[in-house]
Amino acid sequence: MNKKIHLTTNHTRALSSSMTVVEKSLIELEQLMLHHNDTCCNEVLKDVGDDTIENNIKVIREARKYICVLTQKYGTSKLKLSLQRIIDARKTKIWEVLTDTTSKKMNGYGTFPKKYADEFDSDIKELIEITRKINY
Repeated sequence: MNKKIHLTTNHTRALSSSMTVVEKSLIELEQLMLHHNDTCCNEVLKDVGDDTIENNIKVIREARKYICVLTQKYGTSKLKLSLQRIIDARKTKIWEVLTDTTSKKMNGYGTFPKKYADEFDSDIKELIEITRKINY
C-alpha cells in the first residue's frame, strides 16, 4: 500500500497521537504476555492459556505492523523522544509521588500512627535518595 493521503494538520496530529497511544499499549501488552514480570507490588496471574497468549502476540504484532502502514499512508511524523528528558520526567514523577507519601501527607487517609511516623518517613526519604541516583 503506497497510497498517500494528506489530511489537515490537525487531523494528522490527532491520528499521530492516537497511533502513539495504541502502539504504546500494544507494546506493554506484548511485554506483559511474553515476560510475566512479577514485581514487589504486582503479581500477574497467568489466567490465560498459552494458545491464547500466542495468538494474542501474533495479533499484536500484526496491529503494530499495520500502524506502520497507516503512519506512512497518512504521513504522520515519528515522535522523537529524548532519553534524558524521559529520565528527568520520570524522576520528577517519582519524587512527586514519594514526597506525597510522607506520614504527614498520609494523615488525609486517617491519623498516621505516631509510633511509626519517624521510621516511615525515614524509609520514604531513603527511597527518594536512592531514586535520585538515576541519571544520564
